[in-house]
Amino acid sequence: MRVLLVNPPSPERLGSPLLGLQYVAAALLESGAEVRVVDAAARGDAPDAHAVIREAESFRPQIVGMSLFTRWVRHAYRLADELAARGEWTLVAGGAHATVRPEETLRRGFDVALCGEAERGIVRLIAALEGRGRLDDVPGVVFRRPDGQIAHGPPAERIDDLDALAPPYRAQDLFDPAWYGARGAPVTPGGILTSRGCPARCTFCANYVTGRAFRDRAAHEVVREIRAWNRGWGVSFFPFWDDAFTVKPARLLELCAAFERGFDFPFGFSAITRANLVTPELLGAMQRAGLVHVNFGVESGDDRILAAIKKGIRTDQVVRALTWAKELGLATACNFMLGFPQEDEAALERTLRFMEHIAPLTDTFSTLGVVVPFPGTPIYDDYHVEYGFTDWWLREDFSRYTPPPPIEEREAFYRYYTDDANLELDFFRYGPGMRALIRECLRFKAEHNLKAMGLLPDPVFRPAPALVP
Repeated sequence: MRVLLVNPPSPERLGSPLLGLQYVAAALLESGAEVRVVDAAARGDAPDAHAVIREAESFRPQIVGMSLFTRWVRHAYRLADELAARGEWTLVAGGAHATVRPEETLRRGFDVALCGEAERGIVRLIAALEGRGRLDDVPGVVFRRPDGQIAHGPPAERIDDLDALAPPYRAQDLFDPAWYGARGAPVTPGGILTSRGCPARCTFCANYVTGRAFRDRAAHEVVREIRAWNRGWGVSFFPFWDDAFTVKPARLLELCAAFERGFDFPFGFSAITRANLVTPELLGAMQRAGLVHVNFGVESGDDRILAAIKKGIRTDQVVRALTWAKELGLATACNFMLGFPQEDEAALERTLRFMEHIAPLTDTFSTLGVVVPFPGTPIYDDYHVEYGFTDWWLREDFSRYTPPPPIEEREAFYRYYTDDANLELDFFRYGPGMRALIRECLRFKAEHNLKAMGLLPDPVFRPAPALVP
């Protein structure tokens, strides 16, 4: 069967392939399918919607599958409408948004939605479409019957044996380097996962594709993948995208020991973790194994807000973790989110003071950061009726995006970098005082980063400093 996988057009551009799309493409190739990929959200010479349609008409696939993300799903729905009118293929929706809103995707032009982790589900779906099984026996499938009724298959299956999945590098050659601005150079991989699942219960987090059950890969399989990326594409630095990288210390130490035994090339990696899930010993083992950059999800500088959003950490743990990391010479980053519905001006003031306090220990803060309530999260379920943002992703005014100006346009770049357009969406109806404090927090974070980039002489935000000429 011929399958065309599409990352639909998005105003927010990507510099490398989506790791999830690579995994699905690799699973299809391993199953014997003929696969093509079009990444219409890449930041280089990316195909547009018309190019996607031309590729579909030329390739004539039996299946066109799309990865859907809530923020830009309107663009995917427009493309689905055009594709539905052009061919006899089966349109399949997958990814985060399809998992939490499968019936919506059918109302918006798709024939089938596939919920949850898709590597095995898509292969089972192909078998059913080829007559080698029943469609309503496919785990995670949602589809429309001939009588127009929407039917659900069994619940999506969790993939416990991650080592049995086809490695994503097997699909790397399906991604054109020109799409990402990498003419004459290899495509940067989408990163590496050594585990899936996160046991945390943060109210803002939409981890409904991989779920809360933590599953990890064998250390030797991770090493095998790293070596393959290096041999085939010359990659020596790897971002690890695990949601809970340090949740199991014993397995992490085993992984670090495998890295320490060495590669025949310089090796480095970055990781994301929680401040309460590190110790000096763990960070030291990671640093010896190649860790150079660690990103801590902090979200708020107010312990009351951290409890309200069920983050499971305290501010003193953040300070402690950052101190340990800097003592080891690691580069550090901290993510903050602003504008939770439980926040008031006093809480935001405490967050600003806390960011100032940890600034000497933090190389970069996350840019942007105004809270967006994604469907399927408690923060959406608890507040969308009260604040009137039900199904906000279907509204055109919530689907706009202004790309950043060139860095050479210093004044424009400064204004863009110190703002967050999501504040104007005003999900939680902020008053003037809250809006002013959110902007102050945004500006502090941005100017801290701009100074580190050599674009500002001083990170202090009163008065607003002039850009370095």
